[in-house]
Amino acid sequence: MKISDGIFSVGAIDWDLKTFHGYSTPYGTTYNAYLIKGEKNILIDTVKHYCADEFISNISKVLPVDRIDYVICNHAEMDHSGLINYILSRSNATLICSSKCKDNLQKHFHKDYQKIINVEHGQELKIGNNTFKFFHTPMVHWPESMATYLIERKILFPNDAFGQHIANSKLYVDEIGLEIVLREAQKYYANIVNPYGNAVQKVLEALNDLSVEIIAPSHGMIWRRKQDIEKIIQKYSMWAANKPGNEIIIVYETMWGSTKKMAEKCFLKAVEKNYPVKMFNLEVKDISDVVAEMPDAKMILFGSSILHGQILPRMAGLLTYLTGLRFTNRKAWTFGSYGWSKPAFERFETMVKSAGFEFPGSGYYVQFVPDESTLKHLVDIFSEKILD
Repeated sequence: MKISDGIFSVGAIDWDLKTFHGYSTPYGTTYNAYLIKGEKNILIDTVKHYCADEFISNISKVLPVDRIDYVICNHAEMDHSGLINYILSRSNATLICSSKCKDNLQKHFHKDYQKIINVEHGQELKIGNNTFKFFHTPMVHWPESMATYLIERKILFPNDAFGQHIANSKLYVDEIGLEIVLREAQKYYANIVNPYGNAVQKVLEALNDLSVEIIAPSHGMIWRRKQDIEKIIQKYSMWAANKPGNEIIIVYETMWGSTKKMAEKCFLKAVEKNYPVKMFNLEVKDISDVVAEMPDAKMILFGSSILHGQILPRMAGLLTYLTGLRFTNRKAWTFGSYGWSKPAFERFETMVKSAGFEFPGSGYYVQFVPDESTLKHLVDIFSEKILD
């Protein structure tokens, strides 16, 4: 599909993808690749290997594959590099990437790339009637990641940055709604990019001087309206700084309903005191959807029952996951019920602290089933010592 004169979106739509690196993708995704037709024909990125038929068909609608002169690889991960060898083997194309990307491609595909241009950070390269500027973006979100800027057309191809996992036949953010895309962009950032906030800030600084009219990421919808581009850059700047929001998140896992009762009482108290609050039961809520809420949170309440002397498996998984994602500047509190293994809650609190959360005092734990007086005591402590 044409996105500008001589520039085409030729990637593939993965309607069936429902999980990606362990995080839920209920809307599927796209693997975006872009073909620039001119004096020299340039392909930017490829797609996942099993999308080959759609990808080759899309290219062939613009020009034969053997007429591709250059392939720019922004990122060696196989959802973007999966068909590089196919394209190179069926054309006389030159590969353009960073030296680190070349190393990673060789370690993925065990091929020695000879016809190659290794580009440096900030380098400009004239190819036919188009001029590209390359920006190394290490750890956004792999060490070899790179963004490509087409100077004459003011189009930024940032690979994974500014992307979202959305499968749609439309191309642009404004065609399906900014609110929908921002929600998925936040989920994408929180689950994939959040550990690399310092790197993101450096990238934003490097891109600050560019005049950008289109942002064409490697997943999801393309940003073309000025106000939408400004909004996503503003959001990335806020997320990269790890600034807390104003919401309270209550997330719990329960065995016989005692921990659920405690969660519901805390939820109602927060509502009563006019705090924005959301509550999630890990039995029915995927942990990646909980993580998507973290950028908006200022406090998270974690609740769990005890099984075999440990917190429940989904809660343990969530905390392990959060430890790697490195959310900071947020407070946390714990609660739960137990039968005979109360010391397990000490490990619970340690896990929460290890995940980077500030922990104001000890949690609140009940043996077996809380009665009304116990629930009132819980709510009083939550209201007076935690909320306020």
